[in-house]
Amino acid sequence: MISYHDFKPHSVLKDFIKSYWRFTINTSSTQPFDILPDGYFDLLVVINGDSISRVSLTGIWSKSVLVEYHENIEVFGIRFKPLAIGNILKLKVNDLLDSSTSIELKDIGLNEQMLLESLKLPPQLLVNRLNAHFIAILHSNKVDGRIKQLFDIVESEFGNESIASISNQIGLSARQIQRNVKSLVGIGLKEYSKIVRLRKTLRKVKHDKNDYYPYFDQSHFIREVKEHTGMTPQKMDLNNNVRFIQYYSFND
Repeated sequence: MISYHDFKPHSVLKDFIKSYWRFTINTSSTQPFDILPDGYFDLLVVINGDSISRVSLTGIWSKSVLVEYHENIEVFGIRFKPLAIGNILKLKVNDLLDSSTSIELKDIGLNEQMLLESLKLPPQLLVNRLNAHFIAILHSNKVDGRIKQLFDIVESEFGNESIASISNQIGLSARQIQRNVKSLVGIGLKEYSKIVRLRKTLRKVKHDKNDYYPYFDQSHFIREVKEHTGMTPQKMDLNNNVRFIQYYSFND
């Protein structure tokens, strides 16, 4: 049996956190999952009975990765957006591209016992506690409006806006944009924009296989899907919620 639920953050955190999520699996056989590039990075808390067995932070994925579970497992996760780096988290993520590392909850200001106790509460109560924690951190930091606008443009334009156009809109040079994006996520703006475009298009394709906007044409769409996932769109089945669990959640 597999159970996956995600929960939206408080509206104050919408530019910093994509979702909180919880995943449980009870299986007697190997269960594979394909994790696709989406432009986010995750805090993963693996729970074993009444204790936390592992906490890790993943970087942004630029390619598909296969994850296999061979036993019963429960994971609580927080899916962060790039703007969370430096504003909510005080951790370097740019060197975690296509990888992950073990961390301690105290590294992001969370108390292990508090989290364990909260995980036994109704989900919304846990979400409320975490919202309050991260909002308090956010209020003590000053967000660079230019960097926020940069990521807003990439999202709203489906990753199709040129660096020159973004530069004119936010008042940073192309070099400054590249340096800021790479220092946050480990890749340049062009590559990051391609991942955003892929994620947004796959969301739509799940419901309409012929809707591949904003790609120039179908061949462009097929080429970039294969580049980042190793599969052609025809071989993907995004409605297989077990295999592509990211696409089981609410839409963008």
